[in-house]
Amino acid sequence: MDKKKKWTVKDVITTVLLSAVLIVIQLIVNMVCMANDFVSMVLSVGITMFLCAPVYMLMVSRIGKRFVTLSYMTILGVIFLLMGNWVLLPYYVLVGLLCEAILWKEGSCQKPKRLTAAWTVASLLYNGVNLLPIWFFWDTYYDFALASGMEQSYIDSYVRYYTSPGWLAFILLFTTLMGFLGCMVGSRLIRRHFQKAGVL
Repeated sequence: MDKKKKWTVKDVITTVLLSAVLIVIQLIVNMVCMANDFVSMVLSVGITMFLCAPVYMLMVSRIGKRFVTLSYMTILGVIFLLMGNWVLLPYYVLVGLLCEAILWKEGSCQKPKRLTAAWTVASLLYNGVNLLPIWFFWDTYYDFALASGMEQSYIDSYVRYYTSPGWLAFILLFTTLMGFLGCMVGSRLIRRHFQKAGVL
């Protein structure tokens, strides 16, 4: 195998550390946005995708090998599994595989357009964290939500936003757009700072 394509211990450590940074950003945004139902239900995923985009682009560009996105998505799925949402593990593995398909062509990990396409798709599909429970596991999710201390008003808001075609369309479009804009910011940061500093 070409040494340039072979993963090193440094690559594994970098992937794990930056994946942890991405997940921490997601958790912080979720915690802050929980103060308001509208922000939590409608805006939080988009805000998360925007803030995470530069870190994601740095991670994939820095390692420059296949399966970085799949590794990150798998780690994310495991976190959800540990939180009791087992269905999100196979779901995010599938999302990771789709992103890997976008980045499969040699050299894609250093091409901003390819990275933008992968993260924009990931941003759209990240909404599965909210949609899958209400579509396929509502009874289980409802019992889990009550047991974990969620107020009925919060659950009602969740149902309202994610079953209304208008709100659902807005959420999906907003999230996808924010992921795309985050990549624009990430591309500029990488070009102006990390490449000049010799990090990439």
